[in-house]
Amino acid sequence: MIASEEYTIACNGIKLKDKVKDSRYIELNHDKECDNVNTKINLNNFVSEIFKLDDRLKDLLEMAGYIFAADRKTYRGGPEDLEYHSWARSLNFHFTVRDYDFWTRTDIQNLLKKSLLFMSGDHSYDFNFYKAETDFPTSFFDNENFVMDKPENMKVMLFSGGIDSLSGAIKLLETTDAEICLASHQSGFPGTHTKQNTLFEELKRLYPNRCKHFKYECGLCEQKAKDETQRTRSFLFTSISFAIAHTYGQDKLYVFENGITSLNFAETQDLMNSRTSRTTHPKTIRHLEKLFSAIAERPFKIEHPFLYKTKTDVVEVLKKYDKLELLNNSVSCSETRGKGPMNSHCGTCSQCIDRRFAVYATEVEDYDEQGLYGFDFLKEDLEEGKTIKVLTEYIRMAQNYADSGLEEWYEDRGYELTEIIDYIDGKNPNEKFEKLYDLCIKHSKCIEKAINKMNEKHNPVFSPAKSEKSFFNMIIGSRLYQKEVERESGNGKMEIPTRQLKNLAKKACENLIFEGSITTILKESKTDKTLSKMVTNEIKKKYKMTIKNEKSLSDYFRKLELQLKKDKDKNLIVVANKSR
Repeated sequence: MIASEEYTIACNGIKLKDKVKDSRYIELNHDKECDNVNTKINLNNFVSEIFKLDDRLKDLLEMAGYIFAADRKTYRGGPEDLEYHSWARSLNFHFTVRDYDFWTRTDIQNLLKKSLLFMSGDHSYDFNFYKAETDFPTSFFDNENFVMDKPENMKVMLFSGGIDSLSGAIKLLETTDAEICLASHQSGFPGTHTKQNTLFEELKRLYPNRCKHFKYECGLCEQKAKDETQRTRSFLFTSISFAIAHTYGQDKLYVFENGITSLNFAETQDLMNSRTSRTTHPKTIRHLEKLFSAIAERPFKIEHPFLYKTKTDVVEVLKKYDKLELLNNSVSCSETRGKGPMNSHCGTCSQCIDRRFAVYATEVEDYDEQGLYGFDFLKEDLEEGKTIKVLTEYIRMAQNYADSGLEEWYEDRGYELTEIIDYIDGKNPNEKFEKLYDLCIKHSKCIEKAINKMNEKHNPVFSPAKSEKSFFNMIIGSRLYQKEVERESGNGKMEIPTRQLKNLAKKACENLIFEGSITTILKESKTDKTLSKMVTNEIKKKYKMTIKNEKSLSDYFRKLELQLKKDKDKNLIVVANKSR
């Protein structure tokens, strides 16, 4: 396997410092009876709100809280740390659990690992479980003799307070008569709490006796996080929703996020691996469904109704049901720091930019420009290289969609599509590809419409000339997004060591097998290079790959110098053969 940063994380009173001789040893504790409480996991209050939670679900929520805290506590890498080993960590967790026999099962641990590996992009997860000696007191009803009411007409959904989850809640409230349970994670950022609570109060006012709001508080205590990418937040978020749904006898939960964000095709090569969010990716959702079904001991479904909607479509939901006044209180920003005290959005992250293009495409920008943004790229000069890059790549992606026919679009994104196509519904692969392609084309048209609207409002023909550093001159006027990106620039990645390509290819292929991206024997040919493309993309997470490297790698598999086989136990392995 490819090298990675290794961390040992001992949770909730477990002490291994004397046994682990490594500077990357971390203790996380939330129990006030433990020394050095550094993590906030308010499970007690959460259970009291629901009235009752079984031991297995308490374990799940506690583990999810600690995994999220460890995700923020361990460094994944900064903007310039592009090597695979910086962005992919190996995390070895030690947990106390109530349902020890369940969590120590090999099949359950494998389901946990598969879910976390793909959504986080990390290298490995390992779990060590210890039988918990005592449990905390929760509520009067939290005992085996208390029987919960199981409402027939209830829907449980993730509620972050962003546009997508807000529109999803409105959609359910307008199109069903069900009681809607909003499940939220709240950490240490009061602005997010306030916005979630404000939106809930508005929904209660607009839809009396239709909504409940369950909040699970967890995060780091008064510490600055070392990493803010929060890739495992989706595990925490869905675990909260699953715990509520299962406790109330429901067999599904709802996740609302637009398809472009969920699929998250890499805009540039350095957005691969952990930098590309996989929080609601179809593969993530299917892995979580399997895990939750095993925990529930019955089939459990995660519905994703907005998978084939663009961000513009999502804003259209608020417009359709005349709920645009709620837009101002929704929060899309991914940055947790660096915003002004009066701003809920930084204005420069990809989520902020996506939001602004969507509201302009929907022509409802007046509802969204009430001092929300710390930086307004439509009115202020572009000074930061990062902001220029995000804007340019965002528009370039839309242009690439617009310029591609179905076959070219498929060819450019073949590797990413292999991690989607088996996890979405459809009659056959061609139908699935066409639905995804249509989504991308629709997105590109929305971006074009938004740019035209921005020009019309902020840069009309007879208005004074804009600064050379303005969005309209630097990016739109110069067509910066149409300029070629050097394919072999390497983006600061390492050169492949002499005579190590074959060895790296073998390790990369083993890694793809381990994480479940390759599950069957694939054969390379001059016309079918699926295998070598997957391995190439895996190596590119850390190293520069030239066209010559890619050809050599394909030859290794085509000439069987590297070969996929099954061992005697029917496990998929990679065999290195001598050159012929």
